[in-house]
Amino acid sequence: MHVVADTDFLSSFFKISRVELIFDAFDVNKVCITQAVFEELAKAPFFNDLARNMERIELVSIDKLPDNIQSTIFGKGEIESISYALEKKSILLTNDKKAGEFAEDLGVKVLDVVSFLLLCKEINLLSMSEMEHIISSLKKYDYMEFNQEQKKLLLE
Repeated sequence: MHVVADTDFLSSFFKISRVELIFDAFDVNKVCITQAVFEELAKAPFFNDLARNMERIELVSIDKLPDNIQSTIFGKGEIESISYALEKKSILLTNDKKAGEFAEDLGVKVLDVVSFLLLCKEINLLSMSEMEHIISSLKKYDYMEFNQEQKKLLLE
């Protein structure tokens, strides 16, 4: 199974030092990122942490984007990630709602942060106290807000 992470998703978990959850949840040794995502992440303050973990990140390239994935509303990272996920029948991790919906319409399995945390809950990867800590850390370090319904799903 291939797991493709977009910039926003991967950066959220790097910011809270919990990127290992991605590998554990899917029982994979590597997570794929495209060249465009790598270039976006290279601008992030945590890039040195990412660079130290590159043995667990597989940098993949896209030769040519399919005609049905050309878009002016998404960035290059989203377009390349969707294209690669579609080509390899991979799971796409993105927190960009519009990009996720676009990918799903093409037949890609997409998980956003909430769906991913629900998966972690379902497979007993996180205790309730760990889930609470992740939610508060995402709010503090990534300014991610969870609505009451999402909190209820994650913390019950």
